[in-house]
Amino acid sequence: MWRLKPLSSSVKVSTVLAPKCQYPKGTTISQKLLVRNLWNGTKNCQATSPAAQLKTDHVFKEGQEIEGFTVTEVGHIPEYHLTAVQLLHKETGAKYLHIDRKDTNNVFSINLRTTPMDSTGLPHILEHTTLCGSERFPVRDPFFKMLVRSLATFMNAMTGPDYTIYPFATQNKQDYFNLMSVYLDAVFRPKLSELDFKQEGWRLEHEDVSSKTSPIIIKGVVFNEMKGVLSDNTNIFMERFMNSILPSHTYAINSGGDPLVIPNLTHKDLVAFHKNYYRPENARLYSYGTFPLHETLNYVSSYLKKSQGENVDSSVPSEPRWKAERREHYSYRPDTLAADPKKQSSIAVGWLTSDINNVQENFELSIITELLIKGPNSPFYHTLVEPNIGAGLHPITGFTSQTRDTIFAVGLQGMDSADFDKVVSIIDNTLADVVKNGFEQERVEEVLHSIELGMRHQSSNFGLSVLFGLAPLWNHGVNVFDALRQADQIAKLKAKLSQSPTYLQDKVKECLVNNSHKLILTMSPDNDYVAKQDKAEAEILAEKLKKLSEEQKELVFKQGLELKEAQEKKDDLSVLPTLHISDVKDDVERHQLQLVKSNNVPIQYAAQPTNGITYFRGIINSAHLTEEEKNLFSVFCSVAAKMGVKDHDFHEFDHLVQMKTGGLGIGVQSVNHTSDVAAYEEGILLSSYCLERNFEAMLDLWRKLLCSVTFEDKNRLETLVNDMASDLVNGLIHSGHRYAMLSAGSQISPLAQYQEISGGVTHINIMKKLAGSDVEPLLSKMQEIAKKVFVKDNLRIAVNCMPEVLQETEAKLASFLETIPGTPNSQPKIWTNNEPVNETNQPGIHHVLPLPVNFAAKSVLTVPYTHEDHAVLQVLGKLVSSKYLHPNIREKGGAYGSGVGINQSGLLNFFSYRDPNTTATFDIFDNSYNWVKKNEFSDKEIDESKLGLFQGLDAPVAPGSRGNLNFVNHITYDMLQKYRLSVKNVTRDRILEVAAKFLNPESKVIASRTLIGPENKDIASRPGESWKSMSYEN
Repeated sequence: MWRLKPLSSSVKVSTVLAPKCQYPKGTTISQKLLVRNLWNGTKNCQATSPAAQLKTDHVFKEGQEIEGFTVTEVGHIPEYHLTAVQLLHKETGAKYLHIDRKDTNNVFSINLRTTPMDSTGLPHILEHTTLCGSERFPVRDPFFKMLVRSLATFMNAMTGPDYTIYPFATQNKQDYFNLMSVYLDAVFRPKLSELDFKQEGWRLEHEDVSSKTSPIIIKGVVFNEMKGVLSDNTNIFMERFMNSILPSHTYAINSGGDPLVIPNLTHKDLVAFHKNYYRPENARLYSYGTFPLHETLNYVSSYLKKSQGENVDSSVPSEPRWKAERREHYSYRPDTLAADPKKQSSIAVGWLTSDINNVQENFELSIITELLIKGPNSPFYHTLVEPNIGAGLHPITGFTSQTRDTIFAVGLQGMDSADFDKVVSIIDNTLADVVKNGFEQERVEEVLHSIELGMRHQSSNFGLSVLFGLAPLWNHGVNVFDALRQADQIAKLKAKLSQSPTYLQDKVKECLVNNSHKLILTMSPDNDYVAKQDKAEAEILAEKLKKLSEEQKELVFKQGLELKEAQEKKDDLSVLPTLHISDVKDDVERHQLQLVKSNNVPIQYAAQPTNGITYFRGIINSAHLTEEEKNLFSVFCSVAAKMGVKDHDFHEFDHLVQMKTGGLGIGVQSVNHTSDVAAYEEGILLSSYCLERNFEAMLDLWRKLLCSVTFEDKNRLETLVNDMASDLVNGLIHSGHRYAMLSAGSQISPLAQYQEISGGVTHINIMKKLAGSDVEPLLSKMQEIAKKVFVKDNLRIAVNCMPEVLQETEAKLASFLETIPGTPNSQPKIWTNNEPVNETNQPGIHHVLPLPVNFAAKSVLTVPYTHEDHAVLQVLGKLVSSKYLHPNIREKGGAYGSGVGINQSGLLNFFSYRDPNTTATFDIFDNSYNWVKKNEFSDKEIDESKLGLFQGLDAPVAPGSRGNLNFVNHITYDMLQKYRLSVKNVTRDRILEVAAKFLNPESKVIASRTLIGPENKDIASRPGESWKSMSYEN
């Protein structure tokens, strides 16, 4: 999968909405230009407490030899409670970095520098193909098969602009070595068969593989994936920007692959690239956690042998600097969801700044970036966003240190092309003003506070985040110890500021104002863009068909049948390592929760090793809102903390928030009752965290917001609405499967209907209308919602803090509650009860959008979380996903991803992602029961499906989030443990019984469907289904 998002934000396709479904294979790492210095990559990632009672490895010494490796450097990084050990493999020169840290979630990764010089997608397709079988594991797609034979907390592979990485994480030691064996064999000893290349990359094949009379078309997983990626205007813009500002080497091309160029790639090219780049000499290996290093090195060494490939220089030279700025203009597809058809253009101004090896300067540039663009008090927010010239800062805005030369860029989206020159002038004038007047000291303090808070904040994936932060730096030879020593970087910056108060503004002048390597990139919609792309693809296909002899056409047909036969062949999976159900721990990890009442408000306390941070959450029921207010509730949640309060406008209030907290979060709370599919909780979720010394100040900020939020600034609300609408449209293509599942579920489930209004396609349409209208009437509506929900009548609270400050925290919270309006209810209203929306007519919605791929979903309303069938449906979903949907929708159909899983609300959701097919995919969904009732799956496959579920059920939870399952989802530890036991005890007979009940078309289940994609006239004629089409024309 190729996404222009920060590497650390890499998302498994199936986990966005259906976390029990299939992971995608292959994620291309982002080229998005954001603040990417290490502190920003790890600031939200600390894992277990430094006091955790875990055994780490022995003391390391420079010069020490371990299993064929020599220790070259050892360094303790106290701010992250870790010891970094760098080693070199004596025989091959392979580099190795181990992070020794008290954390149960161990990580391993193989990193390779891959620098293609064309847009055939060579490293991306190779990354896919290596995971299709290897010497030791000669089965089809061992990567996907390991997903259900493991307790991995993360498994993926990712292609970046100049490197490819293969990471995984797990808490189980046997699992760690199982996965390591598969990954090492895949990377260094892959099969790379031509059939796998054709499946994953591209191929000529009959549309109907069994019919010679059907047209020959281009198929392939990556081919279709990249068509989907490049249907997103944001992705097109960012790719063009990267190509243009770094035009002399590998960044000038699309490493993920251009669909118009991918068909130039040959299998021979693929094999040669692997031979030359997938060499130990070009490898950087990474491990993290508590598992003994010597055991890991012993195993790794067996794969590190001198290679026979050509000694290719994979290094990336520094970009030759320009003597004058350059301007480029391109076109992209019109956006039918844009609020204003005349405002669909984008612009970015960017500068090539520093060598990636200059760690200190890049750290300082990341700080400058925060000062320039972050929040409503930043200069560019004042000059670009508040005047409402466009819909908000372009996602490209920020600083990146992923490439050989680092980049700063600032851009605007949703604007009129007539304003291009005006925006360039504003950007130049803003920087000139910063150079002249500098940054306010308070703003500098805000950023430094965010760093301190970020270094303490904990999450469960710290080891992965360190990997994702270091990978692009290490790839170019950056000293990883310098990059990890955040405290040293901060101290050096403070010393420079002490010596020269104008240091930061002088750096702006040096790196930006006086920098001639400056790119101005603009893009505007072209109404013929889609037609031109379609024509270009048709011409490529026609040219290839023209060159085919009759014998070659016959070969195309035979190879299609050969691939189909290979896809249907039963592999001997006994060669793959696996865990067993006996490896799953007996009981859920429990943490003591203290349930009390203060001022008649229910409070849940969790005394945890939070590293000096206090976490606050509150939920207030909103069921009493009117229907119109509920339609606007998601808007309210998005803007309420950004409008200001009685005594402070939004500029002042944001400054107070940034100085004392990690932000005040307000979101929509929507969760189903655990024992009733017709009941759900609707409300507002408040969340924030702070250094424990600032807890009282944080509560005071919440008091000001809840008691005196103001909705009087029309211009401010217009700015926020435009920005929200633009962000939502940008996210639709990337998360199309999520929107499809929400839309499908909303036709039959009360909760999903509520969620569709607050976060689905319906919400996007609401935002589109608001962004294109006068927001004056919205001000009073927002104020009225605030009066109704910002009260403690139905409030409940959860706090996680260090044990030693618990008593003090309780006292401060009690004082806070006395100041909040309302009359507390000792038994707060929680549940809304509504009957299923549509019970009989198998409804369907087709959202018609001009996309080159489809997102399909089918929802079936089943049973709630505590019902005996729910756990069975979970296992059934895993089984169907891996053994039926994946082979048919991805391998044969060419979609990027697919799956089926059940959520807490009892919706069984089928989905496909970036899918070239439509009705065929729905037929596959509907035929799931026929596959299950054949009863051809083994007991081992049932157990594997259970293992796949325990990856999520037993995933590590950070101290600041412990107790959330109980507080937010109303699932107690006892309920979770009972559910775990139910999963363990699922039998074949129960799977067949439940499948007959909910998958059998003759059982008259409550089901619905959604298709997001281009116009499809066949969908409406599907028998027994009632479809309606929704078009979005400007």
